[in-house]
Amino acid sequence: MTTLIVAVLAFLDQNLGGSLGAAIMALSLAVRIALLPLTLRLARRARRTQAIVRSIQPELAALKRRFEKKPERLMEETMKLYKEHEISPFDVTTIVGGFVQWPVFAMLYGAIKRSLKASRAFLWIRSLSAPDALLTALILALTALTAFCMPSMSEHARTSMIAIQVVITALIVWKLAAGLGLYWVASNLVGFIQALWLRRDVRSGAGGA
Repeated sequence: MTTLIVAVLAFLDQNLGGSLGAAIMALSLAVRIALLPLTLRLARRARRTQAIVRSIQPELAALKRRFEKKPERLMEETMKLYKEHEISPFDVTTIVGGFVQWPVFAMLYGAIKRSLKASRAFLWIRSLSAPDALLTALILALTALTAFCMPSMSEHARTSMIAIQVVITALIVWKLAAGLGLYWVASNLVGFIQALWLRRDVRSGAGGA
């Protein structure tokens, strides 16, 4: 499959004026947009579950007080409460859906890496096979912007989320080849669109799983 993706990259490279950077962006955007319905559905489902869990916190607290010395009964009653509200502490659909995406991204990532054997330029980037400071800054800015636009988060939670995601992303991408960085840019652009979409859902009261 990775070989096929490499071939698609080569095809796009030839048909986009010999620009490997444009080919990487085009393929990365196409894959992320194709997966957008799935990622939106999973995000909406997770948001719905989180909202219900927040709403039943008083009941959960009461159960903990009532069955403090009976952990098995506490677990049983907690599961009954979750079932009444049609949620689960272990949402199999969300977990499986998340794992389905990883092989796709891993193959795309591997294919891009294999295509960066020769030094190629793109826009201001002198070599797609070497790190680029400006591209890294763009990735971090998009990461922060996407986290900032996530709906249904308190100010404190949003600030913490931005800090955590920016630090983790920085640790990963600061020495990453620019060609691979372009994949991150494309992915973050679609992630930003998804965050805005979810934000619109919250304002309109739509977006049920």
